[in-house]
Amino acid sequence: MTCRKCQHQTVKKFGFNRNKTRRYRCTTCSATFSDSAPAPFLAGHTIDEHTVNQVLFMMLEGMSVRSISRIMGLHKNTILSLMLTASENAQRVFDARVRNVRPKFVQLDELWAMVGCHGKNVRVDSPADWGDQWTWLALDSDTKMILSYHIGPRNTVSAYKFVRDLSERTLGVYQITSDALRGYVGAIEEWYGNDVHFAQLQKIYGRSESGPEWYGGGTVIAAVPKVKTGSPDFSRISTSHIERCNLSVRMHNRRYARKMNAISKRLVNLKAAIALWVVWYNFCRTHQTLRVTPAMEAGITDHVWSLAELIGAA
Repeated sequence: MTCRKCQHQTVKKFGFNRNKTRRYRCTTCSATFSDSAPAPFLAGHTIDEHTVNQVLFMMLEGMSVRSISRIMGLHKNTILSLMLTASENAQRVFDARVRNVRPKFVQLDELWAMVGCHGKNVRVDSPADWGDQWTWLALDSDTKMILSYHIGPRNTVSAYKFVRDLSERTLGVYQITSDALRGYVGAIEEWYGNDVHFAQLQKIYGRSESGPEWYGGGTVIAAVPKVKTGSPDFSRISTSHIERCNLSVRMHNRRYARKMNAISKRLVNLKAAIALWVVWYNFCRTHQTLRVTPAMEAGITDHVWSLAELIGAA
């Protein structure tokens, strides 16, 4: 060890700093100095890599923020701060890697969630971002990779933003299947024109067997395919894969589970949670059917990413 002031090597150990780094004292000039603090694993946070990985992995496997706080002994605001920082890195990975994809069959759907409270319970003095929020997902049926996502109201404006992002990340002519939301028709025409095979699946619901208090839209008694553009393959007009992906979202994100109190209190937290999960799902989670990650199946990467690699990749 060399003294930083006089450059002599006659130094002795001189205790530790509050952050547990070793201090030294020069026997020649009596100057004191310490080892350089190691670079933080996650920028802006002093928590070690092992703890960060544990916190985020528990969150991605469906645990609530309060549960993680009790288990890890961390304040909930610290956990949310880690999630926000990690999601920013994950979003950069998604924007850089999920580009120029050539899918064959893409399915679109929207997933309901809420921020603060149900939309029907929003009051005049409630925060502006409270109420119903919808997560729009686009899934490649073959590789099971999420190609695009968007969070916003279930309206035409969100449909246009969502479809535009999908069109910018993909190449070629392929088949798209969505539900019967009218906003998709104009959005597909705007961003794809005739360079797409587009169909919608109109589901017909019957009367619920559980009465009007049942939480849902009723029993599906028929699904009618409707061709909108091009010549789609009727055997592939389906939303089964994206609906199964919706189940994964609800199982792996506590804030998406129905009839509970672990909801997002801020819209920014909901967006951060889904951004982090989408990239983790694409790059880190081995799909049980494919035996590889969706990103590997799509040829974007050649190995299963660790969570630490995902966070530090940006």
